[in-house]
Amino acid sequence: MLDIDTKFLRSFLSVASERSFSKAANRSACSQATMSQRIRQLEQMLDVTLFQRAYHDVILTTAGIEMMPLAQAIVDKHDTLVGRMRGSQVIGSVRLGIAEDYVLPMLSRLLTTVQTSHPGIELSIVSGLSHHLAQQIDARTLDVAVVTLPTPRRNSHILSEPRLRWVGQPDHQYPHARPWPLALFPEGCAFRAAAVTQLTAQAIPFREALVSSSGQVIQSAVLAGTAVSVMAEGTIPNALSEIQKIAGLPNLPKTCIQIIERGRGLTQAGQTIRNLLIQCF
Repeated sequence: MLDIDTKFLRSFLSVASERSFSKAANRSACSQATMSQRIRQLEQMLDVTLFQRAYHDVILTTAGIEMMPLAQAIVDKHDTLVGRMRGSQVIGSVRLGIAEDYVLPMLSRLLTTVQTSHPGIELSIVSGLSHHLAQQIDARTLDVAVVTLPTPRRNSHILSEPRLRWVGQPDHQYPHARPWPLALFPEGCAFRAAAVTQLTAQAIPFREALVSSSGQVIQSAVLAGTAVSVMAEGTIPNALSEIQKIAGLPNLPKTCIQIIERGRGLTQAGQTIRNLLIQCF
């Protein structure tokens, strides 16, 4: 009878989530060589190829996709067993996705609470665009994510439904005779889609002055007065201000800040992180 150590399954899940052996190794506090060796051993034990290895990417094979929910279920059951046998302490690993807009105010509170009150939870965090995080939830490479999407997803927990606002440098004079310079996230961002849709609908000229996946880079461009951007009410930094009312820019729709989770339920550790997110928001 073949016995598989859960460290091999955790390594498989880490590589599948990160799509990188080096990133998975950093997350698991081991060398890249060790991570690669674990995956090779797992593939040899099961007599399958789990990943297609490209120069810049690691992609699950058909066998790897089939194995994902099975491996996750085994790891979840293992962590639940250990937690119950040890008493009331919650034990387990949780993969959390969080949109960059909420990283700074929320993340420090969450990490402090987990470290002091739930040391048995191993938390791995990915920051990115909401659209991409939602895709990872659907692919089960993330357990829980805090995202901003145009509408609520099924079975999500809604944290807030703020209106989107145009923001700019408070003292800068933006001339109306030229196309509006925009600082935006890349394609797939709900804020970007709302801005482009409304400007196009009202035939207001604009240009993309900056496109970046970093919220801090976008804020720097706006603070310098080189562009305007779109943010949700409640997330606008003190150094920036709403400019919609004085600039004649079109109204923007509401958005939905929500917690989404992978299908087939969460472990006790996952449920704990979800509840802490609600408290920390």
